[in-house]
Amino acid sequence: MTPEELLSQLKEIHEPGAIGVWPLAPGWWLLIAITIFVIILTALLWHRHIKLNGWKKEAAKAITALQKQTNSQAHHQSLFAINQLIKRIAIHQSNDRSINALTGESWHTFMNSFLNGPDTPNMFSSQQLELLSEDLYRQEINTDQSMSTDITVLLKTLNRWIKEV
Repeated sequence: MTPEELLSQLKEIHEPGAIGVWPLAPGWWLLIAITIFVIILTALLWHRHIKLNGWKKEAAKAITALQKQTNSQAHHQSLFAINQLIKRIAIHQSNDRSINALTGESWHTFMNSFLNGPDTPNMFSSQQLELLSEDLYRQEINTDQSMSTDITVLLKTLNRWIKEV
């Protein structure tokens, strides 16, 4: 037999069928699972971040409202409102309602440890802490422009503290 005869006896070459998209290879399933896991984890972490830092947004709004009211209300009222805001923040952060009853020296000591903590050392001066803990309860409070300036600086410091904590 000649080579041509031998070649004529061969059957046609059958091409394999096209490779389909389905079913997916195991690597694709792994990639899909990892992607879904990352999306869910990101959503959970974002929700947790919003939940844990929601108080900062509320406190910043309260400070903005206090800044607008400072010029129109008495200094006692401004200091009292700032004090109440700090107490609300402290109660929320430490989950201890007994903070609400603190006044005078015990309130001064608590504020010094709470506001000038490890994350924000020496952010509040002793004059600012004294203004909130002692001057608030004095009968004769300084009513000149310097008190308004002190309150404005105190509000700015509190706003900066909220952002850094």
